[in-house]
Amino acid sequence: MKAAFQFTPQAAEDLDGIWQFIAEDNGDAADRVEAEIVATCRRLAKHPGMGNKRQDVTPLAVRFWPLRNSPTT
Repeated sequence: MKAAFQFTPQAAEDLDGIWQFIAEDNGDAADRVEAEIVATCRRLAKHPGMGNKRQDVTPLAVRFWPLRNSPTT
């Protein structure tokens, strides 16, 4: 079962920009990075307590999750 989530318009635009930037050099890598971002969003939607609080970055009650092993190669 896929966890439901929705990109805000700004997030969708940002994802498009990331894809376009990478695709200038490698379209396949751009597709892989986009797929990894979407898969990570699904995992985070399914388990919203994942990630780390970063009080050094923001006092807001948000969590950070790195995109590890970025599939750009």
